[in-house]
Amino acid sequence: MDRRTFLNTFGMGFLAAPIAAAAQQAGKVARIGYLSLGTATANAGLRKAFTDGLRDHGWIEDRNIAIEYRWEGAGTLTLDALAAELARLPLDAIFAVDTPAALAMKRTGTSLPVVFATVSEPVVIGLADSLARPGRNFTGLTTINRELMSKRLEILKETIPGLTRVGYLANPGYEVHKTQLAEMTAAARGLGLTLHLAEVRAASEFEKAFAHMTAAHVGAFIVQQDPLFVGNRAVLIESAAQHRLPGMYVFSLYPHSGGLMSYGAKAEDLYRRATEYVDRILKGAKPANLPVERPTKFELVLNLKAAKAIGLTVPPSLLLRVDQVIE
Repeated sequence: MDRRTFLNTFGMGFLAAPIAAAAQQAGKVARIGYLSLGTATANAGLRKAFTDGLRDHGWIEDRNIAIEYRWEGAGTLTLDALAAELARLPLDAIFAVDTPAALAMKRTGTSLPVVFATVSEPVVIGLADSLARPGRNFTGLTTINRELMSKRLEILKETIPGLTRVGYLANPGYEVHKTQLAEMTAAARGLGLTLHLAEVRAASEFEKAFAHMTAAHVGAFIVQQDPLFVGNRAVLIESAAQHRLPGMYVFSLYPHSGGLMSYGAKAEDLYRRATEYVDRILKGAKPANLPVERPTKFELVLNLKAAKAIGLTVPPSLLLRVDQVIE
């Protein structure tokens, strides 16, 4: 073999290795877990936002990525039991959508990369050392819910002139309930409002909570971020309509389902943006080095049909600031 033949043969062999590896990688199906409260039906829009986001990054379900879904509301298993199931599977990453799901994955002690989309206090609840450097196997997006409490109350006060009493629909079992209640109370006090706590631990308690708020003569109510309310928003909104109480919500999912108004980051956008983390992790990035992102865009959404149904006239000044009106 002469020198030219040797170099050509060596060069072809050298190049063949990465080409073969790339071809093998192209044929590999990534496997991820998906953990959520509620059911697939109730969360269909959010699930679609997630799979659409994956598709944007070239990951197509049942083609080059397989998703193991676990829905807490779909059977008799608890969220912790479902998290334990996912932790035992040979997965590349897990999408634990919100605070309860992410904490359930944390309790398993899994070392798998975990991405979240709507966690309001990732540092407070121990999912990350800091937003800039999570330092663990968890990362994703935070809703900065506490920072928006005062703004939501301000909007309610502008919507209902003369408002002095506000109900706070909250689940005492929510992991950050005490912290958020303290800050919500302080925010209300700073705006000259009296806050009335109405506790709800299950959807069956909505009617009792609204009866309590009505008896307290509240002029409006605001809802905690807890997934309990997102997953049961149809029942919640129906109870609000029956008691003719204006409500302020965290996500636009609520006014799109018949609720009055919302202010915050769009949940569908957070789910879609979470797929950027999944994509980077599947390509080798470590969650410890991926900063937790804060939302940069917030939207005020108003359902005018819901306002008319309870006899509420929305001030023109507020209508000018609404990002989306549902009629």
